Amino acid sequence: MEIKKEIKPIGTEFDFTTVPSWYALCTNNACPLKADCLRYVAAQHAPSNLETATCVMPQTLHNDQCRWYDKPTIEVWAAGFSHLYDKVLKKDYTVMRKDITKFLHGAKLYYEYKRGERALSSGQQQWIRNYVKSRGYEWEVEFDSYFEAYIFHCQVPSNR
Repeated sequence: MEIKKEIKPIGTEFDFTTVPSWYALCTNNACPLKADCLRYVAAQHAPSNLETATCVMPQTLHNDQCRWYDKPTIEVWAAGFSHLYDKVLKKDYTVMRKDITKFLHGAKLYYEYKRGERALSSGQQQWIRNYVKSRGYEWEVEFDSYFEAYIFHCQVPSNR
């Protein structure tokens, strides 16, 4: 029986370096949702040398509702899959590598994911696990490491 790898917890201090550059921040101190909104929390942890950013305007708040509200969600991400093919038969290796490369949007990104330079979301992890099972392998896919991180939603709200 294999031992599951430990999941590195997110930590208690918010790390602004994890916030994507496209993520809209909110600085509306009057918002009743601010304590539980990732956009507000992220803005509160912005570095003092940050001069410009995409932001949510205060007038988007209507009747204590904000269509840009983003409830903090933590997901377990995986980094690296250097041993994915260790138990794969030689006859399956090339097809599996090509299919996973296609799923991960090409060779450049595939190798960044494989080396752990890019993290795999829970959906991507599950796709790889399902794919390996669909090829007839019953072992559990393990990634090199796991860690918790916030999900920064990129929803485009509907117009009112």
